[in-house]
Amino acid sequence: MARRFGIIVFTEEQVQLWFGFFVFGAFCAYSWYWYIRSFIFYYKNGFDFSEDFGPKISEFEDDDRFTAKPKEKFLIVWPLFVFMTSLFSLLLFLMLMGALKPCYNCGP
Repeated sequence: MARRFGIIVFTEEQVQLWFGFFVFGAFCAYSWYWYIRSFIFYYKNGFDFSEDFGPKISEFEDDDRFTAKPKEKFLIVWPLFVFMTSLFSLLLFLMLMGALKPCYNCGP
């Protein structure tokens, strides 16, 4: 059954898509925020990567060998996060608008 709340129309099957859209949207905003802040910080410092900025990104919290260095965070990690979260948010948005159709029960 389709329900209408203002301009948003959704069915019961779209609840998971809306949840995913909001979760990935939050991660997308977070990654864009820190990438832009990092760019401004390193731009003002003349792209001197000797000083770390932003949240610590590490595979293991207790081992510093696996912590991303400032240059790695700026050139690899944040752009990758921005690209992936933006891509997933865009795909979920297109599914919610009906431009892409997810295949639930494909087969004969």
